[in-house]
Amino acid sequence: MRGLEGRVEIGPQTETEQANTTINRILIATYPSARVVTKATQDKANLLVTYRPLFPFAIDRLSGLDLVRVRLLAKNYISSYVIGSGWLCNRDGLNDALIEGLGFKKIGNFMTESDFNQSIAIGRICKPAGVKNQSGFVNYVAGKIGLDTVLFSGDLDDEVKEVLVIAGNSVDMPEIINAKNQNLDTLITGELSPEIRLLANEEGINTLELGAFATEEPGMKRLRDVISLDFPEMKVEFTESGSIAKALRPYKDDMA
Repeated sequence: MRGLEGRVEIGPQTETEQANTTINRILIATYPSARVVTKATQDKANLLVTYRPLFPFAIDRLSGLDLVRVRLLAKNYISSYVIGSGWLCNRDGLNDALIEGLGFKKIGNFMTESDFNQSIAIGRICKPAGVKNQSGFVNYVAGKIGLDTVLFSGDLDDEVKEVLVIAGNSVDMPEIINAKNQNLDTLITGELSPEIRLLANEEGINTLELGAFATEEPGMKRLRDVISLDFPEMKVEFTESGSIAKALRPYKDDMA
């Protein structure tokens, strides 16, 4: 979906080469940052599995941090695999792990069109625990997953009814229009682009943005557990990417 397909980015590309490649130690992360790649080399991993790719778009040359990361992976014979949007949409993937962490009850799938003109479940429609207005709901959500701040747009006095949950930053115009047509007035996601946030507000949809990594990492931890169960002979570890940004309140007014 939206170009985020599962693929080997660094390492053997053909089925024959992959069949002859031994994997006994896997590192799982949301994003292949320099720190994550360095950890993979230190841990002597054979395979790095991430949700976000090294290269979201085709490139014709390597430079800077991209070159450093690729050199580290290649020199240490570490393959990198991006699991892609399939793990967002599928059962027990990113969305379901987030819903479980929030304590919601899933009541249905929220469909969109894939890159191959198929109907796929990009999100889940849920019933939150208890009846709350948006203000109390924001506090509830933040407390469930340990967030200091939530970016909210909408009316804090609105009642929370059914909630649409889409992890990460995959929400685009079709999802907002479809949500409006289904009378869904609350969206929980990772991040929205400014124009999509504005569109949601104009359509009367309350939005809670929790941060992309905060909504993706529960599902990547679950992937670690799934692989460990299927391949008990392998050493499978998860490392957090984590948000490096902090929401700060200017203190100049406190000094007045």
